[in-house]
Amino acid sequence: MTPLPLSTLSTVIGAIIIALRLPGIIAPEKYRNFAVKFPRSVLYGRILISIVAAIVWVVMFRAARDSDDWRWAQPIVVVGVPVAVFLVYRYGVHYLALRATAAVMLLTAKLMVDATDVSEVELRLFVTTLAYIWVVAAIWMTVAPHHFRDLIGWAMANNQRCRVLCSWGTLLGVILVLLGALVY
Repeated sequence: MTPLPLSTLSTVIGAIIIALRLPGIIAPEKYRNFAVKFPRSVLYGRILISIVAAIVWVVMFRAARDSDDWRWAQPIVVVGVPVAVFLVYRYGVHYLALRATAAVMLLTAKLMVDATDVSEVELRLFVTTLAYIWVVAAIWMTVAPHHFRDLIGWAMANNQRCRVLCSWGTLLGVILVLLGALVY
C-alpha cells in the first residue's frame, strides 16, 4: 500500500489538531471540564478502541491474505481481533480513553513516518519529529496513564493556562496546514 502524500497528511492532521484545540480557546471552561474527565471516559475509550481495532483488523487481515507465509494466521485474525476487543470492553476500562488515544497516536505516527520517508523536502523532518514525539507520548500514556491524567489536570488548572496551551496546539495545527498547503 502506498503512503498518503505528505501534503495531504500534514493538512489533515493539522486541521484535526486545530479542531481539537480551538474549543479550548473559545470556551475554556467547558473544554477544561471535558479534558479532565476524558482519561477515565469509558464511552470515548470504547469508541476510539473500536476505531483502532477496525484499522488493525483490516491491516492484519490484508497482511495474512497477501502473504503465503502468514496465510495460516488469517482465521486467527478473523476471530482473535473481535475477541480481543470484547475482552478490552469487558475488563480494560481503566483509563481506556487515554490508552485508546495512545493507539490512535501510534497509528497516526506510523502514517506520518511512512509519508515522510518518500518525501524529499527537508522540512519533512518537522513531521517526522512530531511523529516520534507522539510515539513517546503514546508510550507514556499507555504505561503510566495516571501521570498523563495528572498532566492534563495541571494543564487545565485554570482558563488562562487552558487558553495558552490550546493556542500553542492551534499554532502547531496551523503550521502543519501551512506546510501541507505550501511546502509539501
